[in-house]
Amino acid sequence: MSTESILEQFRIHDFLAWSANKELTLNPFFQRRSVWEPQARVLLIDTVLRKMPVPKIFMRTQIDSKTRRSFREVVDGQQRLRAIIDFANDELTLTRRAGEFAGYRYSTLPEDLQQQFLSYPIAVDQLLNATDTDVLDVFARLNSYTVSLVAAEKRHAKYQGDFKWAIHNAARDWKVLWEEFGIVTGRDRLRMGDDSLMAEMFGIVMNGVRDGGAAQIDRLYSENDDEFLDEDKVRRSVDFVLQFLTETFAGMIHDTRCGVAPNF
Repeated sequence: MSTESILEQFRIHDFLAWSANKELTLNPFFQRRSVWEPQARVLLIDTVLRKMPVPKIFMRTQIDSKTRRSFREVVDGQQRLRAIIDFANDELTLTRRAGEFAGYRYSTLPEDLQQQFLSYPIAVDQLLNATDTDVLDVFARLNSYTVSLVAAEKRHAKYQGDFKWAIHNAARDWKVLWEEFGIVTGRDRLRMGDDSLMAEMFGIVMNGVRDGGAAQIDRLYSENDDEFLDEDKVRRSVDFVLQFLTETFAGMIHDTRCGVAPNF
């Protein structure tokens, strides 16, 4: 590869300026079209407003020595940048998935949050004056590093409705199960095993005790993705049982057969 890669950091206002000046191409020939669901776009903006990290962007930067201008093409990250630019242009309204930010557009945010949004830093790997072949080589390498997703990760990527987030939030809130009881630990948590087990618990409350497994969990996500009407009722039931178990059997489950996820 004959091009140079430089890791830098830019602020959202830099991307907005490049876009306004037509110095940023979000969808060059080697990029995929925008396929993000609205909820995923909202979650990204929520992440930015909470000053949490987002993945870095890869760009090809070409410098024209005659005009002394730079032009940038997004190699990886166009969906993230499109969501950010759309929000800045008031083309995206935050939903209840963004918690207390629900209902806001950029223009209606308090001024301090507008400033925070504009100054949010994004890491960028710049490919300076790279050829099309160089860029395609980088694209191939990026895709080759991707680890195949397990069932739980595929569900989390595919579904964006309230059921998915009810499961994820419950798994986060009941961290005592993973951190103290050790029901799901380490690598399994990284691969969203805690979400899978929590989904099975929700399924028991909703449909009774049935065979577990990925197929049953997939069906739960699919059937409740558009609307999860009983979210509050189911969550209260799950919380009630888990509260009883954690208080009654504190210190008695870890490292026992009951501490294994399927048994639990």
